[in-house]
Amino acid sequence: MLKIAENVRLADKTSYRIGGPARYYVEPRSESGIVEACRFAADNGLPLFVLGNGSNVLISDAGFAGLVVNLSKYFSALSWDKTTAFVLSGTPLDDLAGEAAERGCAGIECLSGIPGTVGGAVVMNAGAFDADVSKTLRSVRVLKASALMIETIPVKDLNFGYRTSALKGGGDVVLSATFDFTSGDAAQLKSLRDDIIAKRRAKQPVDSPSCGSVFKRPPDGFAGTLVESCGLKGFRIGLAEVSEKHANFIINTGSAKAEDVRALIRHVQQAVFEKHGVLLEPEVIFLGEFREPLYKS
Repeated sequence: MLKIAENVRLADKTSYRIGGPARYYVEPRSESGIVEACRFAADNGLPLFVLGNGSNVLISDAGFAGLVVNLSKYFSALSWDKTTAFVLSGTPLDDLAGEAAERGCAGIECLSGIPGTVGGAVVMNAGAFDADVSKTLRSVRVLKASALMIETIPVKDLNFGYRTSALKGGGDVVLSATFDFTSGDAAQLKSLRDDIIAKRRAKQPVDSPSCGSVFKRPPDGFAGTLVESCGLKGFRIGLAEVSEKHANFIINTGSAKAEDVRALIRHVQQAVFEKHGVLLEPEVIFLGEFREPLYKS
């Protein structure tokens, strides 16, 4: 029997350490448990949100008046057949990148250090250093939440783009993914992986609570460069601050509220638009109700 909890604090489940409670919350251990959770949401007319490591989400101070399904705790596993990996969606993406390098499987090493799960990475087409998930993905198994049916979707039908896919916002649940890699030299791949992780630590505020990059990369430029040019490094609203280390990160300096972060995102959008005519688009997912609207030009 699936154990569904009520009024669970979500700040403890996200990298921002921010957010109110979920009306209902569950941590399934199997595909059947995920199906049961989706059926519970459908039967009770509840909105559904699938949570991984909580690294790319800002949850409102009021919380979420639906069901949060957290796959990162128990729904995690990796198996291999030569250069093909079969991965449950709650598996940390960095675990996949690490095992691939150890096995001499090339193609995902540039995504080392990204803190999300494989499921979230697939939905968002996570990427870095001119590489992204779609380059090595073969297919995904998804639960069609509306019909409670499981199907396998090949990569060609996922309409991948920059930080987006056909799965984004669709309400379906990624259960697992299959990746195909090319053979490489394990020592070289591990060395490249180590270099990438070191670069992340040197350039990003990895030791401060944040959601990762706040804004998508705009055409012909970088979000962090535009924000820094507006003199916003270190700028605060409440206890939310534009990182001094990397201007495309907003960090929680203590006990920041979600509304602080949201207001700071709007302030940054407005400042960059007024100076450069570029409207930065948030990469972070907003869950729940917010008082502060995003900036519109």
